[in-house]
Amino acid sequence: MRWLVSLLIGFGLLAGTAHAQSSRALTMRMDAIEARLNEMQQQSLAGDPVAESLLMRVEALEREQRSLTGELETLTFENRRLRQEVDRLNTAMRRMLAGEDGELAITEPGDPHADARAAATRPLSLQGSNLPAARADADAAQASSGGADSSRDRASSAPSDPDEAFASARARLLDGDFAGAQERFAGFVEVHDGHPMTGQAWYWLGETHFAQGNYQDAADAYMASLRADRRGERGPDALVRLGASLHAMDQSGAACNVLGSFGQEYPNASAEARQRAERERSRAGCR
Repeated sequence: MRWLVSLLIGFGLLAGTAHAQSSRALTMRMDAIEARLNEMQQQSLAGDPVAESLLMRVEALEREQRSLTGELETLTFENRRLRQEVDRLNTAMRRMLAGEDGELAITEPGDPHADARAAATRPLSLQGSNLPAARADADAAQASSGGADSSRDRASSAPSDPDEAFASARARLLDGDFAGAQERFAGFVEVHDGHPMTGQAWYWLGETHFAQGNYQDAADAYMASLRADRRGERGPDALVRLGASLHAMDQSGAACNVLGSFGQEYPNASAEARQRAERERSRAGCR
């Protein structure tokens, strides 16, 4: 009986070993078949020029798509940034033209724009600044060659009421019509000389000239604004803008003299005004 049990156990072991060997062999055969199929597929594609061309085109399209996606993201960011900058500049312009504190970036962010006051037009004399003289000869020539006709034209095109005339000029400036605003402000200072808004009109007239690159005319207008109220609240800003105009005309020496007098002329100026003066001194290369 014992030998019969041993015999049965032996047969069982042989059957299990055969089954394991059969499974391993089957797995190996399946792996070999799969590898052969992959090899045949690659050989088939490699031998087909149409398939190769399509694969290359697909890869090129994928690379182009990735590149365009990156460019689109960059352009989207730049567009958002530019929109924010335009909104900021528009807000600053409207605040300044409404008489609020702020900065109007007609030429660049950081430039001061302020309301000058009063109306007198006596000659400007800032001690220690060596300001260039106004162009008296050019003004006389203009008056003798048709300046009076130009004045009459401006006077006839502007409203007769001072407040309406000034509001009209400011509206044109707000719309970006620098030429139209320049004409209206020039007409205002000619027709309403002595009005309390004349000093402010001179200042904005200087801004219209500066925005159009007419730096000599801008300097003359800023000097007139300073003559109107040199010690006014916005006098420091007018002085800085005068220095900027002189620097733009390559008169760095005169610009540095004007800007160098800032501390003496306005010892109690605000920190922001002092920073603007120092920034303009740096641009002009003053020591």
